[in-house]
Amino acid sequence: MRDRVLIILLLVFLFGLFAADLARPINLTASDIGRHVKNGELLLQGQWGLLHRNFYSFTHPDYPFINHHWLFGVLSYGVYQCAGFAGLSIVYIGVLLGALFFFLRAAALRGHFPLAVFFAFLSLPILADRREIRPEGLSLLFMGLYFYLLTKLSLGQVRQRMVFIVLGTAQVIWVNTHIFFFMGPLLTAIFLWEGYSRGCRVCVRTALPLLFLTSAVNLFNPSGLAGALTPLNIFKEFGYRLAENQTLFFMMDRFPGQKEYAYYLGLVLVAVVGIILAVRARGWKINAPFVLLAVFAACAGLKAVRLMVPFAFFLVPLGSFFYGQAEGKLPPKTQKTVRVFLLAAALVLGVIQTLSLRNSPVGVGLAPGVNASAEFFKQTGIQGPVFSNYDIGGYLIYHFYGRQPVFVDNRQEAFPPEFFKGTYVPMQEDKEVWKKADGRWGFNAVYFYRHDLTPWGQAFLVRLVDDPQWAPVFVDGYTIIFLKRNGPNQRVIDRFQLPRSMFSVSGNAGQF
Repeated sequence: MRDRVLIILLLVFLFGLFAADLARPINLTASDIGRHVKNGELLLQGQWGLLHRNFYSFTHPDYPFINHHWLFGVLSYGVYQCAGFAGLSIVYIGVLLGALFFFLRAAALRGHFPLAVFFAFLSLPILADRREIRPEGLSLLFMGLYFYLLTKLSLGQVRQRMVFIVLGTAQVIWVNTHIFFFMGPLLTAIFLWEGYSRGCRVCVRTALPLLFLTSAVNLFNPSGLAGALTPLNIFKEFGYRLAENQTLFFMMDRFPGQKEYAYYLGLVLVAVVGIILAVRARGWKINAPFVLLAVFAACAGLKAVRLMVPFAFFLVPLGSFFYGQAEGKLPPKTQKTVRVFLLAAALVLGVIQTLSLRNSPVGVGLAPGVNASAEFFKQTGIQGPVFSNYDIGGYLIYHFYGRQPVFVDNRQEAFPPEFFKGTYVPMQEDKEVWKKADGRWGFNAVYFYRHDLTPWGQAFLVRLVDDPQWAPVFVDGYTIIFLKRNGPNQRVIDRFQLPRSMFSVSGNAGQF
């Protein structure tokens, strides 16, 4: 009874801490969720064009691309209609808690509870690294669901028919919500290999048709075969370097103060040690499938920092599996001591993580004042065309679709690579290129997310505030708006122009 109470308390602590770490106010000016909500609204109105072309931008409105996350927009809009952005925050936290639940259950099946909860607490600092509301949250949930059900299937603890129905349905949803849907068939193949390595013929006969099913249903998307093959372009050169797609070592060099990158390397080292111990305990053959999965997930996180989070989730069951084998070689009395130590270590890790969150803003829904610039823009009747930066595109789509098409938005795949390389970046770096672009599109306003950390974005803002042809009329903690003098917005300038003395440049990088 005492052990059960301890387990319940640790689980409540674990999930409560994870939820608190995920609960952050939404910075709508630099997130994708506004565009996803608008996608859902327009799709339900029959605007099918956004499934296959750029749709939102006045620079490349007909550029073809595959909208592989369209269903996430529909689901997001449904939640938004019922409970607003606060509801979206709560549901998304629930999705990631569900992902942790499934991975934790799978870990307990592969090892035991003390190991599972220890690795969950150990992985927490990375698990919450992608707390912004994104389609990949559903990918994490589906990965956890797959790992859990495939583990139970391999152990003969669940009926085959139920697994086929649940995972087949999940895969149809997955292929229409996020590009990581290829992980469904990949995990099925891993478990097929694992069953074969154990000599489990029943496992092979079960997993083989499941692999065929989860691969075949990927064709059920608006783009058919092309949509099913979209993951092949996941690391394609799109012409614009997103921070989340950069390598871990690049980000460590660029942001030396960010501790999560070094922590991730520590988790990779823990996995490597676990692999060595497991292979020594039970040999290579039985461990090979999960070793490959661990190596694949770890290398993916090194290749692109956005993929650190999936590895952290996978480490929960894989770490339990690897270290559990080594622990099984110890005497029973020593095993008991190790499990007590693991629970104590998990508690200590939880306390440390709690202390690290003391000064973090906790909340759901929109961040205070995040819509102030959009309200100013609407109330003053500012006229475009508008030049905006990459980060703020989703925000402008959410607020101004039908009134102001965007110059660019945060979908790099929806624009030709040469647009970023030959137009978007150069016009911020070079005055002459900017003048030519301004002459081409006739900008009347510039609407920027202030914390654009690209060197060209900051240099552009510094230059524009000193440009006599442009007047700053709005600035807050999120955005800044400039209007062209002697244009249709002159009356707004006369009333709201901000003095040059308000602005300064700070930091070695010249941050505005």
